[in-house]
Amino acid sequence: MSVSRSESQAPQYGRKRSNTVQSLYKNAPLPALPLKLGDSKSLTTWVHDSKDSASVILNHAWWPGVAEGDMLQLTPHASTSSSSGVLFTVGKDEAPKHQLQISIPRPIADKFGIKNNGEVLLTKVDKTAWSADYVELTFQDQYLGRNEMWRLDQHLVGQCLYVDQEISFIGVVSAKIHTIYINGKKVSTGYITSKTKTIYRSLSARATIFIQVCRELWEFAGDGERYNEKIVHSFLPALFTRWKEAGTTHIVTIVLISRVFYDSSEVEYAKGPLRCDEEGRWYKDFFKVITDLEVIYDWKPTLVSLKDSFWAFQRDILLAHHYHRASLVSPGGSKTGSSSTSPDPYQDVRLVGRLSYAHDGPILEALNLSFNPMETHYIDRSLSLTGAATIIITPGTGYFRVSKQLLRLTTTRLLDQGFAVDLVSLTKPPLHQSPIFCFQGVEPEVVSKYGSRTLDTLWGGSDIADPMPDREKVKKTFWWEPFWMSVSFWDRQMDLPFREDRFVARAKMHEIEMLGLLDHDVLSSIKLPFLPDLVDPAATPNPTMQNQPGKVTKTQADLFDNQVFAPPQKPLETRPPSLMSRTSIVSQASTVGSWGKASDLKRYKRLSTSPSQSSVRSGRSARSTSAVSAGSTATSTTANDNPSAQAGSGTRQSRSTAPRISTSTTPTAPKAARFTPSWLWSTFTRSGPSQPQMSAISAAGISSPVTPSPLASRPPLSAVAATSASTTAPTQIPKQKRRSPQPMAIGSPSRSRLGGTRNPDEDNFTPTMHKGSLTRQSHSPVNTPPSREREEATFGKRRSMTITSMMSINTLPSSSSPVIRTNPSKPLDTVPSSQSSLARRWQHIFPLPLSKHDIKWKSMITPACLPLSVEYLPSASELESAYDMSFYDFVVDPPEMKSFLVRPPTVASANSEVVRRAWALVVMRGMVAVRLAQGFQFVLRSPTRAGSNMDNKGSLRRTTSYVPEDDATTKLEGSADILKSTNEPLYLSMSNEIHQIAYSGDSVQVRRYVRRMPRTRPFDYQCLIWPKLGVGYTELRTSFVSHGLENYGWNRLDMLVAGYENQFNESLRYWRTRFVVIPTDESPTLTTIGSEKLNDEEIRLLGMDKLAEMFSKVRWVAPDEKGNQYPPVRFLVTDLGPTQCLVDESLVSQLDEIHAAGPLRKKMKSERDISDMSLANIAKAMREEDGVPVKDRRWHRKIYLNAFTGAELVSWLVREFRDVPTREQATEWGAKLQDQGLFDHCRGTHGFLDGHYFYTLRGEYLVPMTPRGGGWFRSSRHVSGEEGSFRGGVPSSIMRTSTMKKPKKKLIMSQSMVIDIDQNKKSDQAETILLHHDIIHNPATCFHFELQWIGTTARCIDDILRQWSRTIERYGLKLVEAYVSQIGDIRDRNPFQSCFPIPLSVPPPVVPNLEQRVPEGTQTTNYFECALLRKMGFVLDIEAGSAYPDTVDVVYSYRRLPFKYSQWVHRSGVAFVQILGGAGGFLFLTNRLMAAGKFGPSSKFQRPSAAADEIRDKLHQFCSDAKKLEAFYNEELAQLEPVMEEPEPFTL
Repeated sequence: MSVSRSESQAPQYGRKRSNTVQSLYKNAPLPALPLKLGDSKSLTTWVHDSKDSASVILNHAWWPGVAEGDMLQLTPHASTSSSSGVLFTVGKDEAPKHQLQISIPRPIADKFGIKNNGEVLLTKVDKTAWSADYVELTFQDQYLGRNEMWRLDQHLVGQCLYVDQEISFIGVVSAKIHTIYINGKKVSTGYITSKTKTIYRSLSARATIFIQVCRELWEFAGDGERYNEKIVHSFLPALFTRWKEAGTTHIVTIVLISRVFYDSSEVEYAKGPLRCDEEGRWYKDFFKVITDLEVIYDWKPTLVSLKDSFWAFQRDILLAHHYHRASLVSPGGSKTGSSSTSPDPYQDVRLVGRLSYAHDGPILEALNLSFNPMETHYIDRSLSLTGAATIIITPGTGYFRVSKQLLRLTTTRLLDQGFAVDLVSLTKPPLHQSPIFCFQGVEPEVVSKYGSRTLDTLWGGSDIADPMPDREKVKKTFWWEPFWMSVSFWDRQMDLPFREDRFVARAKMHEIEMLGLLDHDVLSSIKLPFLPDLVDPAATPNPTMQNQPGKVTKTQADLFDNQVFAPPQKPLETRPPSLMSRTSIVSQASTVGSWGKASDLKRYKRLSTSPSQSSVRSGRSARSTSAVSAGSTATSTTANDNPSAQAGSGTRQSRSTAPRISTSTTPTAPKAARFTPSWLWSTFTRSGPSQPQMSAISAAGISSPVTPSPLASRPPLSAVAATSASTTAPTQIPKQKRRSPQPMAIGSPSRSRLGGTRNPDEDNFTPTMHKGSLTRQSHSPVNTPPSREREEATFGKRRSMTITSMMSINTLPSSSSPVIRTNPSKPLDTVPSSQSSLARRWQHIFPLPLSKHDIKWKSMITPACLPLSVEYLPSASELESAYDMSFYDFVVDPPEMKSFLVRPPTVASANSEVVRRAWALVVMRGMVAVRLAQGFQFVLRSPTRAGSNMDNKGSLRRTTSYVPEDDATTKLEGSADILKSTNEPLYLSMSNEIHQIAYSGDSVQVRRYVRRMPRTRPFDYQCLIWPKLGVGYTELRTSFVSHGLENYGWNRLDMLVAGYENQFNESLRYWRTRFVVIPTDESPTLTTIGSEKLNDEEIRLLGMDKLAEMFSKVRWVAPDEKGNQYPPVRFLVTDLGPTQCLVDESLVSQLDEIHAAGPLRKKMKSERDISDMSLANIAKAMREEDGVPVKDRRWHRKIYLNAFTGAELVSWLVREFRDVPTREQATEWGAKLQDQGLFDHCRGTHGFLDGHYFYTLRGEYLVPMTPRGGGWFRSSRHVSGEEGSFRGGVPSSIMRTSTMKKPKKKLIMSQSMVIDIDQNKKSDQAETILLHHDIIHNPATCFHFELQWIGTTARCIDDILRQWSRTIERYGLKLVEAYVSQIGDIRDRNPFQSCFPIPLSVPPPVVPNLEQRVPEGTQTTNYFECALLRKMGFVLDIEAGSAYPDTVDVVYSYRRLPFKYSQWVHRSGVAFVQILGGAGGFLFLTNRLMAAGKFGPSSKFQRPSAAADEIRDKLHQFCSDAKKLEAFYNEELAQLEPVMEEPEPFTL
């Protein structure tokens, strides 16, 4: 075996030398030299448990020269790959035994197949070479907030990770390493630095699948399968299978979306939410929910349901829908609908409407409907879901005609929410760019106050440039490429591998596809006539084209095809720059650099000799897209039928300008075109050469004469020039860097939908020029051509090749607005800065460029979360010209900062400045945390690459100023480096807002930059939705609004973080979730306490005491109040309902006592000792004014005279006697007093217990006490007091004029406190939340509490909830997550969710004098409905606001609005019901917040939705059976007490 250099230095073993004089005076052995890179050593392994140590332990003695901090690669001897193995950093030499050479944790050993006494090879490696660029983590069944992601990033720095490694953070957050990237390659292990970008992917997300139902869905694809069969038979099974293999637990919603157009004659019949598009066509949008927020365990039933829906879909929306419209208006929709089967309604049966084509579908409308619940994700926050995946399945090609206003609003909302959309096209990739949006708009103009974004066709024009309405302006057709959407083409019959000599046709010939084999001889030659020459009425006539009659011959056509699609033989020549004019921007006709040889010019002449030939080309280009599918009349409309739309804006060049040429053999489809068509998904990392293509700019306004070139008189190809949006730079491209064949520039004199938007008069073309050809006088800045070394073209560099309006917006006159136009048939190599700056939001989730031919499985299976960082910030001039800046600061004063959102720093120094800086650091971290939670990103410095030619002398000034110039040196390169100290200011960015946070002097300063944007108008929308639990299509009217953060109260939030405020405000968008504690229908597993046997109700009350005890244990106490004693949380117990208990005098007095001081505060002069008192003195003290309340009690209709509760006696003992400090000791004293004969249990069944147990004094100690108020119900007590405002459970109708005379008493029915959920202090930050809980509790109904937080680790909240749930589960109680607001409003929050109406076939009877026939305190409103729900296993959740008495003002701190109807919840927690009253019956809603196995045993309710469906069917069946209902009503009437007849008046 070979010996390394370090091994040769090791001491050789041999005979021990004697201590002779020679040996004593011999020089000491030299220490081993440090290891060099590449040194290796073979060692024997030992495997230890990861609980003992999670790192590799190396005995330094076995490898002299190894030092602490060295990075070694551990490779099994069986492995031959240099990239395999695992990295580890050498730690301290702490080997327990000399024999131990190296010990490996068991997870690493299992991963790499290492066993005890095996051999491994250690090699010293370079840290920088193994530093990871990207690392992907996956996590499941947890809500991972962006604050946790940032802290986890910092935790991982300096660690060596390997693929499939389990990561744990603060003991609660868990994730798994999925992939590691170094230099664009996947590796098995890597070293994490502060520059490493972390990508978080969720296995438990909210997935929404939209399936577009359009006319193409029933057409045949090229492989003979219908598109609807492709969805059901291939794509969805493949998707669900991959979900299952990855182990995902996504919550899935599947919706069918469709648009139906109506002729003018059908509008009257097709009443309802009709809308009119920009072309005057009337339509309705239909949405049918197939799956509603469910975890798909078995996808086969879902696919069967989907297939059935496809077959019935057209019948439902074209025929049956018009019948059920009227029936759905009534509450009993199913009943009325069933009556429509009578012969009368069928007299006017009409089949109206027709499905739209794919490009007219309601794609953006469907997306906006799905945004509503996502924008309020902080309400009803699920603690087990993170992220969202939106998938749109369409039989189209990705081309859509949309509304500009809606497209702008959709983009804004997507940017705010921070996630992208996946488009799955069932067709083959088209010849045009995809996805692409087409809309009508006006020409953008520079508006200085709005900055450079107004130059974009989407953000500019219309209401931005001018308040004049759009209809008064000339509209044009624009194309816009959505950077927030990626496309995947699902075609199982994939194309053959690309070769230079193969051309794959894309044009669909519907007539040929539909030919029958029996009717036609398909083997004979099929001849198609040439398409007619379509003349654009707005185009300028071209005399050259007009004077060329005749038709093209077959020989000419074949020759043309062979020449166009033949692979080029030689590289293109570069036109010498001497032909360029230095004083003007030359026309495209003067550019011949892209015509490399004479044969090209000949072919150009031949091509332009016949107008019909160009027609053929235009016809092919139009037919090559599925947007013009099947030659249908519905798609024959051009993108802009208005001739006036051809007119340009601004000053045009004169017609004497030399004609322009658009090259047909230009290499416009380079190797880079393999990458995905949406430039967002391909440009962050360039990995292939591309054509050097310049951005298209406007040359309008330049009136200097143009010098014609010698080639200017050549006949132009106007059919091509009309649609050309850009041209190529005269840069030589080597042959090996070109792809062949090269696609043609598509166009015709008649602009098809996929054609350009200019006529030949326009001069919005990019001139082909050398980078030094710009004159100094030119005020239309143009960028230089890109570098030939495309591999180095980073995203920021690509952006620098666009217009330089970001440099200084004020220097660009409106007459020379450089606007980049998108041509779907000729994708630009450059990207508009307005789009690139926004698209950078997702920059750091793409370690590798994506290919447009690949299926984007990763984003559909494990959607990525919004990255933490971005590398873009506007320049200082842009911030000054286009942003509004506001500034505020606050002083860091540690003694006054009592924040529960940050943990006080531990400072050893007594220096006030050091303490202040430490406090400023933790406060700034808290401020950053809350901003990250709202979607902000860190602004990082873009890494510069060696050899980059960004600073070429010939180039213009680049717009790479990421921060204001005064802070240009303060940028960091990694999110983990942020806030290591307070010295560096930091920047956080959102799409339209930038924050700078810095510490200066003794204060924290915040600068807010908000982009000036015109006010976004709400988009009013109407549609028809068939929800999962619905019975037909119901109308929905909504408004799409962007809920941006421009008006967010950042100042107030920062004050809250700093501790100068302590109240959450609704405008802060804090996270909240409501929970209910439900008595289960199963008996408690715990039946005895000590020797006491308790019934079910007493056990549940004991469980509530345990919950109160757990609330008390986690109470947060400010650091300066650590020694103070706080009363523990106590719940007041009653057997009355939530409205009847308000008039219980005793209960309300206890409520006032809790709010006043709390029952356990020691008296200021508590000097009595209970041990010194006799029983008689104790009994006397109990009867004092502030003693134990001894009075008559009532429980379940039974009266207990002169009783007190055990809890009251315990509270009194702790308060009155100094030798009874705790409730435990007070309980022991109570047991002693009972044993000594002071009192007994009222029923004689229990000893003394601390709780709601009734006791009465014995004989000689009993002095009958009369309640001071007399009786148990007294409304007069609540008349006095301050007048309360409208809050919580009281409707506004009680605010009457009579209340001015008798002010209502304000009753606060809940308590709130801050709790610390990190009692063991494992977390690196303060983990506090706000807890609101009920005070009064009825064991027969629900107990409520709500949690509110900002920036707290969600997994800590989840853990504390699971702990509470496990504890109370033994007592027969269940903890369930519930909706914050009433279920009747669920559709306002999520349009695809809806309550299921369950009407009563027989309305409840009206019983006169019902109040006199029920027990005192019983709720009589909806008496029979309540009894029915109790019979079905429901318990009361929240009472309707109208049920509360008018004499009191009830306040619940966690309720925003009163409930319109009483709401009940099933004992299992899987369903909610609201009582409508009368024949309306109930509204039923499945509890989608309840995940399987969440909070309690999962055996019975493994699938909550299935259990809810069973309960719904049972309730619906009962309510539909008139006989069962009448029998039930009779049973309830029989149990009512008879009305006592009043005796006749006594007369003498």
